[in-house]
Amino acid sequence: MRVNHNRHGYIIVVACLVLCSCGSVAKRLENKKVELERIKQSIDRIETRINKKTTKTVKISESNSKPKLVKREGLTREELIYDYIERHSSIAVQEMRLHHIPASIKLAQGILETGYGRSKLANMGNNHFGIKCHGWKGKSMRVDDDAPQECFRVYRSAKESYRDHSLFLTQRVRYVDLFDLDVRDYHGWAKGLKQAGYATNPNYANLLIQLIEEFDLDKFDQQSRVTKRKTKTNRVSRKVTHRVVKGDTLYAISNKYKVKVDDIKVLNKLLGNDIKVGQKLIIPIR
Repeated sequence: MRVNHNRHGYIIVVACLVLCSCGSVAKRLENKKVELERIKQSIDRIETRINKKTTKTVKISESNSKPKLVKREGLTREELIYDYIERHSSIAVQEMRLHHIPASIKLAQGILETGYGRSKLANMGNNHFGIKCHGWKGKSMRVDDDAPQECFRVYRSAKESYRDHSLFLTQRVRYVDLFDLDVRDYHGWAKGLKQAGYATNPNYANLLIQLIEEFDLDKFDQQSRVTKRKTKTNRVSRKVTHRVVKGDTLYAISNKYKVKVDDIKVLNKLLGNDIKVGQKLIIPIR
């Protein structure tokens, strides 16, 4: 039989090429594997550095709440605050247009009261302003504050919390003078809130002003459509002066003007129920 040497030679060449090709593929795969391992190690190192990064802790104002902080890893103080502003500024502007409360003040209070949105009260109860129960008939939660396990309001959403904060301010006599201020006067509002007793922290007004100016929150006040408050029936619209005469009591005076005794006491800074003949009392009229 005659052997075809050319054919055998061709087969050998092809086999060598196949072997070389396989070896090359295997080498490339091995190189890719090594490269992927290096990338994975780099990612692990980056994640480790990020996880070690902690956020700064700020002192929550002592006004109405001292909720437990919820950790938000990997974000700086500035990032947390800008995130809070982005999520709640539109609600603050809407409330400003409805109730004449500066959006800058609302946002600054929300940032301060919630510790940049991290507090347990805000995350679990949607309570952004530390408002306690005070006759609240809705859901509530217990948080240690001035006393252990105090009752705080729970809302269905942050928007509901912002609305209740508006009502809290507009329906209480102690804050009536604030609504005579221009909606763009955040300095006046910050100082007025402190003077009216919203917070026990003596530096509360300065903390609000600092936040407003550091993050340009007053730019949201420019979106107001009004500069003077529109009086509504559920708000204090004016005040009169009553001179105490013989036989007058706070209860009798409150019945005469159809206001609460507590409202008269708050407006006149009375610690008790004692009044004197000739004493002038400021009476809120709705």
